[in-house]
Amino acid sequence: MPEVEQASARLPYDDIPRYCALACIGEARMKLSLEPSPGLHGGIALARRLSRVVHALCDHLQNLGGGHA
Repeated sequence: MPEVEQASARLPYDDIPRYCALACIGEARMKLSLEPSPGLHGGIALARRLSRVVHALCDHLQNLGGGHA
């Protein structure tokens, strides 16, 4: 998340990719605060949510020019 924030900070305030990346960071922070539901399925569901948001953050980082191809 810090890398995506740094990469987005280089863009103009009203830039759409910047806004989308910052929204994704907000979603990632929210998901990191979640507790898994009881049982194995709850843990798996949370792991899937977290993996999707990590993937989205990586995409944003690459799109903002901060990632490696």
